[in-house]
Amino acid sequence: MITSISIRNFGLIDSISIDFDPILNVFTGETGAGKSILIDALRFALGEKIGQSQIRDTGSPCVVEAVFDLSDKYLNEYPPIREYITNEDSSLIISRTYLPGGKNTIKLNGFNLTLSQLKEIGNHLVDFHGPNDHQILLAPDMHIKILDRIADIDELMKSYYAGHEVYVELLGKKKKLEEMESTKDRETELLAHQIKELEQVPLDEEQCASIIEEQSRLSNAVALGEEIAKLLELFESPPYGISETVSSAFSSMKKLTALDPGTRRMFDLLESVQINISDLTAELKKYADSLSFDHKDAENVNRQCDVYYEIKRKYGPLLDDARKFYDNAKEKYSLISDIEMSSRDLAGNINSSRQKITKIADKISAARLKTADRLKDTIEDELVELGIKHAKFECRVERTELNRYGSDNVTFYISPNAGEPLKPLSEIVSSGEAARLMLALKKALIQVDPIPVLIFDEIDSQIGGRLGTITGNKLKEIAAHRQVILITHLPQIASFADKHFKVTKKVEKNRTVTQVLDLNKDQRIEELAQMMSGENETDISKKHAKDMLAKAKRD
Repeated sequence: MITSISIRNFGLIDSISIDFDPILNVFTGETGAGKSILIDALRFALGEKIGQSQIRDTGSPCVVEAVFDLSDKYLNEYPPIREYITNEDSSLIISRTYLPGGKNTIKLNGFNLTLSQLKEIGNHLVDFHGPNDHQILLAPDMHIKILDRIADIDELMKSYYAGHEVYVELLGKKKKLEEMESTKDRETELLAHQIKELEQVPLDEEQCASIIEEQSRLSNAVALGEEIAKLLELFESPPYGISETVSSAFSSMKKLTALDPGTRRMFDLLESVQINISDLTAELKKYADSLSFDHKDAENVNRQCDVYYEIKRKYGPLLDDARKFYDNAKEKYSLISDIEMSSRDLAGNINSSRQKITKIADKISAARLKTADRLKDTIEDELVELGIKHAKFECRVERTELNRYGSDNVTFYISPNAGEPLKPLSEIVSSGEAARLMLALKKALIQVDPIPVLIFDEIDSQIGGRLGTITGNKLKEIAAHRQVILITHLPQIASFADKHFKVTKKVEKNRTVTQVLDLNKDQRIEELAQMMSGENETDISKKHAKDMLAKAKRD
């Protein structure tokens, strides 16, 4: 459940904090006071986008912090949240800040989150229902999703999705094979040419770089030879070559050392110079020998470089791209070369895959049919309690071709009036009936839907006062299993609250500010009386308010 929310600099809100009841929380107040702003702030905290117009002061940070207390049962049903929870504390603190300039910071128990991570977690914490959300019931493609949630067939659906993905992939290969059949000869010739072209050299970047380096060295061989010859002449040309000059210095150096032993270090240095000159001369000669090359080898190196440049131009820009093209071409060539064998193998795989997912689809259909019967009884009972006394409901499960969701088409049918035939929900249901059907379905989903918090933003907007008490009682039943937060304009519904908040607005320093009051018993009576009779409550409306609270408590 959500235990509290703190909001700063959002909409008409300067700064407020709200502590929630674990059961049924109701917000009331005049139109425009900012009731829906509270819901928008929570949506923002859980990943919704925010516009500049929703920031009260664009020069200051907008901060919303929501605190949740999660049960072990919920954590077992949604394990990803466990990594943010300690053994000592089951609280989950989500803090989202919108900074001037548009940057967002998101924290979950101190951990940084991305917006996509926040949305994923938020979808598993709170289920929002706005005043028009019941319209989703009119979309037939939603009916199968609702039925599946009630049927609790997640594991079966996972198996089916995996198998169906393989089946669709095989059908795609079959279609490609059929397209290849018509252009087999031309395709085979082209692929053979491409494969031969790509097999001329190893498709390896290191080997390519080595060949290009070798080509550069061979291209510069003449110039390199000339420079080496100059260096060798400097070292070895008599009588003034560097090697001979250094050698001739030893005679004088020996005499110097004999006369003054303190110059021995100079002798050692001269000896070191002679050794280094000898080593360098040997390296220069070795390098000069390596510059001699065979013209055929040079031609081969140049040819390989040309091949690499051409391959990169046609299949690159990288050799890795060319290698991928080569692998695909080989696979395609093999497929086309033995297209009849490939077709037989593929047909066998498709048949095997179809049989596998058909068996799973049959199990899914059986579960749906069983659940559809149970759902019919549940919804009809709930609708009677919600004031549609002669309602008939049916969830029709009809067989279709295999598709992403199995082999069924699911449609909700309803007859809200006695003697009328059942028709598709989208054709005849009114907005008020749809709102009540949404509540009936939400009641049916309680046992399998793990989301701990339900938020209804004026879901009662299509329900008259006559049905307010019935709807309030139904919400109270739902709140016994899930925490409910509700915005309502009906006093009959508000009377069922375990915690009743009044949203007001006032002017401070020439600016309108939203406030939230946690009402005590006397204040609740006043608020309910005002909701019934207007701003100036009467003794009669107060008496009605007291009676309403007493009745709601008994119910």
